[in-house]
Amino acid sequence: MTISRANAFRDYLNTWVKDLRTLYPHTREGRPRPNIHAAGHIYDFLLLFGPVLSWWCFPFERLIGALQKINTNDHIGGAMESAIMKSVARTANLRHWLRRPACPEAVRQLKVLFDKCFVPANAPSQTNEFVAMKGVRRAYAKHDGVNFSGSSTHAGNASIIYRPIPDHAPIAGQIQWIESKGDTVRLHVRPYQQLSKALYDPFLKYPHFSATTYSSVLGEKEDVINLDDIISHAARYDYSYGRSVLVNLSRQ
Repeated sequence: MTISRANAFRDYLNTWVKDLRTLYPHTREGRPRPNIHAAGHIYDFLLLFGPVLSWWCFPFERLIGALQKINTNDHIGGAMESAIMKSVARTANLRHWLRRPACPEAVRQLKVLFDKCFVPANAPSQTNEFVAMKGVRRAYAKHDGVNFSGSSTHAGNASIIYRPIPDHAPIAGQIQWIESKGDTVRLHVRPYQQLSKALYDPFLKYPHFSATTYSSVLGEKEDVINLDDIISHAARYDYSYGRSVLVNLSRQ
């Protein structure tokens, strides 16, 4: 994060607030809404903590989602929280017990089966401990702690920014399928076609926002790349005239 990018955010936000009051005159009355006031402080957070990806609340919301899936036996109030904490504590104690040095060999074998059924959330990205893959196709591949999937497995994890060849400018594409041969993982990616010159890219005037508009049509030719050729996931949104905007989600 740089000061110029933080300043650009503040300028864009001020422009949005000004135009909001022009388009919706009723917003001129009274004080600004709390969310607009809070958005103004994002400028300070960018300078203090860096890019939003470093401190947004999605990881906490994901944890809340995991807690909500715990069976609470329809308890409410304090009994519900108690049931959740007991479930989390018992799971942690079970994993700790299975990892203890004095764990009997027979139980260690049960741990192997346990991990094959329930892969630990903190499992290392490169491990041969779990079930061996059959065939050359994989449902997903993990790289630098991030999951990438083929489009038929998880469309959201299939949109990426990548380099089709070394030193090539980054482009957007969609993973079609993932090939695994031994320790080698290769991704078959179809790139998004470039936007027609007859169509307008509204994101060109926002150079600090890592978004590019492409055609919604994928190219026919596949690029076969390595995991190291991926730059980041991409958030994709389809809008008018067959256009798709893809936002680079890199933490860099």
